[in-house]
Amino acid sequence: MQSMQGAKEAFGLLVVRHARLVRAICLARLGNRELDDAVQEIFLRAYKGLPRLRNPKSFHAFLAQIARNYCVDRLRNGSKQEISSLEEVDLEPADQETLGEDHKEIMLERLRSEVSRLPESQREILLLFYFHKLSYAEMASTLRISEAAVNQRLSRARSQLRSAFQVEPGRRG
Repeated sequence: MQSMQGAKEAFGLLVVRHARLVRAICLARLGNRELDDAVQEIFLRAYKGLPRLRNPKSFHAFLAQIARNYCVDRLRNGSKQEISSLEEVDLEPADQETLGEDHKEIMLERLRSEVSRLPESQREILLLFYFHKLSYAEMASTLRISEAAVNQRLSRARSQLRSAFQVEPGRRG
């Protein structure tokens, strides 16, 4: 009984350590509706699947794969949720002091909207890089793609966002 309690406590630490990763994957793929339920279900599946984990050092990739599979299953079963905003993610403009509060809110909402329009793979990369703070190598391992593919997706996402926010001649910001 004691060893089972210890295992649950240890898994609890893994939940704390990896919750942002799972939330980022779900947010990128499903949107923010029922996000907490999705995260909880993914960790439950991971806990039940621990006997299949051959290398404990690869828990990060193991968990990310479960999260991606869960999201694919949810989308396949017709529960696709419209990604209308990323209100849960704190996306603050770089220079807050020079912008008025109204302008900041407008720009923040516009950024959320533009991010939600990106292809799923680019949204996922942005969230993993900027909010989960994963390195290129960690993202590559998590997503099971090459670092060059990570770089390409991140570069394309940044480029699309940059294009969306370019100031047209004769128009201010």
